[in-house]
Amino acid sequence: MSRRHWPRLSSLLLLLCGPSALAQWEPESTEPPPAEPATTGAQEELPLDGESEVHSQVASFAITRLRDSPAVVTSMTGEEIRNSGARDLMDVLLQIPGFFFGVDTQGAVGPGFRGLWGYEGKVLLVVDGKELNEQLYSTLQLGNELPVELIERIEVVRGPGSVIYGGNAELAVINVITRGVQGSTDLMVSGTYGQLAKSNGRRGLTLSGRKVFESAPGLSVFASASMGQGQRSDAEFRDFFGNTAEMGGNTRLNPTTVQAGVGYKDLQLSVLYQRYSTSAIIAFDEVLETPSASDFESFHAELSNRFRPTERVEIIPRFNLTLAEPFRDSDRGSEFYYEKQVMRLRGRTMARWAALDYLQLTGGVDVASDQGKLKGPANVGLQTPFGEDETLSVSYLNIAGFVEAFSENPIATVVAGARYENHSDFGSSFVPRLVLLRAFGPFSAKALFSRAFRAPGIENISLGADVRPERTTVYELEGTLRFGENHALSANAFDVGVSDPIIYSYDAVANEEVYRNLGRLGSRGIELDYHIKGPWGRAALSYSFYAPSGRNDVEDYQVPGHSNAFTGMPTHKASLSGSVKVMPWLSVNPTAVLVGRRFAVDVPDERGSSPVEELPTQLLLNLYVRAENVGTQGLEIGAGVYNILGTNFRIAQPYNGGHAPMPVFSREFLVKLTYLFDPGMMEQP
Repeated sequence: MSRRHWPRLSSLLLLLCGPSALAQWEPESTEPPPAEPATTGAQEELPLDGESEVHSQVASFAITRLRDSPAVVTSMTGEEIRNSGARDLMDVLLQIPGFFFGVDTQGAVGPGFRGLWGYEGKVLLVVDGKELNEQLYSTLQLGNELPVELIERIEVVRGPGSVIYGGNAELAVINVITRGVQGSTDLMVSGTYGQLAKSNGRRGLTLSGRKVFESAPGLSVFASASMGQGQRSDAEFRDFFGNTAEMGGNTRLNPTTVQAGVGYKDLQLSVLYQRYSTSAIIAFDEVLETPSASDFESFHAELSNRFRPTERVEIIPRFNLTLAEPFRDSDRGSEFYYEKQVMRLRGRTMARWAALDYLQLTGGVDVASDQGKLKGPANVGLQTPFGEDETLSVSYLNIAGFVEAFSENPIATVVAGARYENHSDFGSSFVPRLVLLRAFGPFSAKALFSRAFRAPGIENISLGADVRPERTTVYELEGTLRFGENHALSANAFDVGVSDPIIYSYDAVANEEVYRNLGRLGSRGIELDYHIKGPWGRAALSYSFYAPSGRNDVEDYQVPGHSNAFTGMPTHKASLSGSVKVMPWLSVNPTAVLVGRRFAVDVPDERGSSPVEELPTQLLLNLYVRAENVGTQGLEIGAGVYNILGTNFRIAQPYNGGHAPMPVFSREFLVKLTYLFDPGMMEQP
C-alpha cells in the first residue's frame, strides 16, 4: 500500500465523550448488565454461563447474549486481556481461532483470517463504535497500535458482517470497547517498558479518568491520553535479493491516542484522535538505504442519541465525521512521497420495533459521503492524481438500507436480514443473511448462511481497472456443549467462497500500483474452542484448520507445488492460554501458540517460475506475572517474557508481491505499572 502535523485538535478533544456503540435496548423490566468495570483489583470470577449473560450488538441489530449472537463470536474481557499480558491487538488476535498475520508494502502488518488475506477491507476494526479502517485503501494497521490498558472488552465476529457494517466487514469484525462514560468516577495511570535484545522494544504512558456527576443524574465525562514508542523487531531482515538490514531502531511503531467525551442520559458526543507513526527498511521488495516513513493520522467524532416514542419502539440516530491522512510521507524529496486526505461524513438512523414478545424488527438507512484530495503536488514520489481523468479531488456518495427480523420461539431462534447499498461509482450490492439457533439442554447449535462484499476504497477505484466489489458467500455450522457452568467446548465448520476478489499488484520498474478483479478464492475448515474456569483460575485451548476449498484460481495467491496451502498463511494453528491464581492477589499467566508451516512466494523470474521459501512450524511461548493491590488498593505490577524460546518468527507476504518474510514477535522483557484510584472502592470496608 502506498500511502506534517495537522493543526492541533486539542480544543475539540476537550469535548470528547466516551465510546458509544449502537445504543442497547431491551424491555424496561430487563436492563442489560452494566459494562465490566476496568478495575485492577482482584475480581470475583464469573462462571462461563455468567459471561454468556453479557449483552452485545456486535453481530445483530438486536440485543442478545453473546452465546445467542447470530454469528460465531469470541469475546475476551478486559480482565482476561490484562491477565494475559497482551501488549497490543496482535497478541490478542493470535489467541483467537482463524486469525494470523501477513506483511505488506512499507512494512505494514495486517490480519489474515481463515487463510485469506484480510488487510485491505476484508476485516473491519471498530473502536467504541467508530470504524478505524482508513478510507483510501480500507486497510487496518497492527502492532503496538492501541493502549490495551483502556480495553474493557473485545468481541470478534469470526465471520462476515456486511449486513450490519457494510463493505469493510467481508470476513470478520473486531469490536473493541474501551473505558468510557459508563462506569464509576475513577482515575488511572499506567506505564509500560519493554526491552528487546538489541534495542528498546516499547515504552508507553497512559492516563485515563472519568467523572460521574451525582448532582446531575445521567451526566458523565471521560478523557484519556496515551503516548508510546515501539519497534517491530530488533532482528535482521533479509530480502529476496540477499540484502540485509537491522530492524532495531529502523522499524518504529509510535502511537498517540486521545479520547474524551461527555454523555447525558442517552445523548453522547465522543471523539477519538490517533496518530500512528511508522518507519520501514523495505518499501516493496528491496532493502532501502535509509528507512522510509509512513504516518497514519485520523480524527473521529460521533454524536448519537436514543428516542423511545413508545415502550416498544426505539429510534437511534448517529452522525459521524472522520478526517484521515493514511500512509503519509510528507517529504517531497522522498521517492515515496504521499500526502492525501480523506473526509467521511456519515449519518445513520436505526429503528427497532418489538412487534411481539418473540419478534423484534429493525430497519434503517445509512448514508456516507467520502471526499479525497491531494494535499501536495501530483506525480511526485507515489503521489498520483485520482483516476484516468487525473483530478486533484474526488467525491463519492454511498446510500444503504438494511432490515432484520429477530424471532425467538419454542422451535428455534430465527434471524433474517439484508442490506442493500448503492455507490455512486461502482453501483449496487445486496447481501442477505439467515441464521437458525437452537438449544437442546446443555448443547446449542447455530446454522448460518451469509452473503458479504468488500467495497473498493478511494484509491482502489483510482488505481483500478473498472474495479467493482468482490462478493463472498459463507456457510457455517457451530455447536457448543457446556459441561456445567465452568467449562464449554465449541466446534464450527465453515466454507467461504469469494468471487471477483480485488487483487493488488505493483510494477517496480514503472513505480505503479494497480487493482483489478480476478478469478475466485475459497477457504474451508474447522475451528475448536475449549474454555474451563474454576477457583484456581482459567484456561483456554483453541485449534484452527483451514485449507483452499478448490476454488482458488488467482495466481498471485497460489503456492507453486502446494495446492493445499495459502501463501503466507498457516494451515494449522493452536493456542493454549491460562491464568493460575498462585495467591488471591498474584496470578501466573502462560500463553503458547503453535503455528504450522507457511510458504513465502517471490515474484516470477524471467522464466515465469516463482521461488518458494518454507517457514517451519514454530512455537511462541510467553509468560506474564500479574500482582494486584500491591501495598495499596489499586496498585498493580506486571512483568512478562515474550517469545521465551527466542524463536526466529517471521511472517510472509500473503501474495507473490516480492516482499521477503519479516521478523516479528522478537523476545522481549516487559514490565508494567498501573494505578487505579476509585473513590467508590476506597470507601468499601
